[in-house]
Amino acid sequence: MGMLLMLCSTLSHAENLNIAVAANFKQTLEALKQSFEKSSPHTITIISASTGQLVQQISQHAPFDILLAANTAHPQLLWQHIHESRNLDLAALSVYAKGRLVFYSNIDVNQTQTINDILNDERYKRLSIANSILAPYGLAAMQTLTCLNQQQWQTKLVIGQNVAQALQFIDSQSVDGGFVALSQVLKKDPTRIRYVDEGCYNDINQMALRLNNKPASFDFMNFLNSQAARSIIENHGYYLPN
Repeated sequence: MGMLLMLCSTLSHAENLNIAVAANFKQTLEALKQSFEKSSPHTITIISASTGQLVQQISQHAPFDILLAANTAHPQLLWQHIHESRNLDLAALSVYAKGRLVFYSNIDVNQTQTINDILNDERYKRLSIANSILAPYGLAAMQTLTCLNQQQWQTKLVIGQNVAQALQFIDSQSVDGGFVALSQVLKKDPTRIRYVDEGCYNDINQMALRLNNKPASFDFMNFLNSQAARSIIENHGYYLPN
């Protein structure tokens, strides 16, 4: 009887979490979900889009419990608008990863070619990036083009609503290459990947925002800072926050 009561008590506290995640981090969250659900009674439903799109949905009262953004500006601004009504302190905000931008080519490239060489290669006609207004990786791509003095490409880009769509354009061969997150292409042909100089774009510090005070939301945020979660995040191509 005692074990049955304990099981019933555990199940009564089990909750489902709706986690809104920036497109670049979706694959990583899917791995985190498996680990979290094995060690917790809670379950996770994943909703993925660009950071800007997710913030718009939250502002329109979408029933999300946690936001995993691809920058710090959007969650900080959102916190300012909702923290009083939702009784959220500053601890609701936490940087969970630092992203890395890469160029991924759809064309066989010489191993000596730099990104500048590729961008000056006449075989490249169309490139994809994420929307620079909605998606932090899109903004980083635009900053990189300016840094490399390749502004002529800014009028010849195919724009995805998020970085996942930018990669879809490459994979479908709709474009010749593009700027995406390292985490998205780790398992792809490494000869087609070129790392972008991190000095060319602002740090992509990715911030989580807990949107309520549900016990399950606290449990996930604690898990996100655990060694198990940090190992998964690092293995998916991100730097860890200090």
